[in-house]
Amino acid sequence: MPLRPRSLRPARTAATTEVPDDTPIPEQVWQRVPADELVTLVSLILVAHDFPDHRARAAAEALCHGDLTGSPDTGVAELTRIHLPSLENGEVAPRAEPLLIADRGAAALVDYRRGPGLWAVGDAMDRAVVRAGRFGVGLISLRGVGPFGRVGHHAARALPHGMIGLVMAAGAAPGHPLGMAAPAGAYPEFVLDVDLADAARSPQFAGFALLVDVLAGVLSGVADHDNDTGLLVLAIAPTTLRSADGFYRAASALFGSMLGWESGSPIRYPGWREAQYLEQCRALGVPLRAAVRRRLDSLALRLGLPPLTSVD
Repeated sequence: MPLRPRSLRPARTAATTEVPDDTPIPEQVWQRVPADELVTLVSLILVAHDFPDHRARAAAEALCHGDLTGSPDTGVAELTRIHLPSLENGEVAPRAEPLLIADRGAAALVDYRRGPGLWAVGDAMDRAVVRAGRFGVGLISLRGVGPFGRVGHHAARALPHGMIGLVMAAGAAPGHPLGMAAPAGAYPEFVLDVDLADAARSPQFAGFALLVDVLAGVLSGVADHDNDTGLLVLAIAPTTLRSADGFYRAASALFGSMLGWESGSPIRYPGWREAQYLEQCRALGVPLRAAVRRRLDSLALRLGLPPLTSVD
């Protein structure tokens, strides 16, 4: 049985701030709205801004991912702050058709021609999954996309197909985001979503940011284009290399070995807590800040759409 890995959490500092026992967790005092209703409203708002229906739904799911997994700062709050302004000023073309520049079977280079990143990166993962089904791996190098939300969400599009997904971005995108998703056997799926720019501040980890620059930026050609973002999207089909049962048992052993307790706190791998939070949101509703709720309701009223309802 594998040894339990050492915790990566920083050691506790001597000085701690006392928090009163009756201090509410922010999400507990925020109003909750039905999860599907939230995604549907965002989708209809995007349709009103000239998104085709199928692109709007995929983009809405990507945008709401942060709210549904406990990272509201990168969720639907970005609709009015980032995505609608980029549509209104012409930086993003919601109906742009992707251009296939090179196709080598298992790998391809695609220019999305200022297409909405919330849809385009997920579309690229879907293309990679199809190729991985044929060749074992599918790689899409892409450029010409607008803001795309959390890369972990796009990587996780490989999971329903029993595949491993990897997404990384460089160029005009802030930082060096990297997302990875993998089946975890008998346990909740592994979903990693990090910004390697934070690690790159340490000299011994600076190479990770360069790795992303090469694979996502240089490979896609965004170094030759100003204000453009390049991404690497990769899907791997494990069962083309080994039996489904063998992979399942090995994944179960690996991720099971990560679980434990330390100083009275549970040790969990990336994706575990997010999966629990998602289940909670689907059952009890999605917590929204009052300001975000007001902006969404105002948009709905202006577009003649029904406002969000509250979960009692």
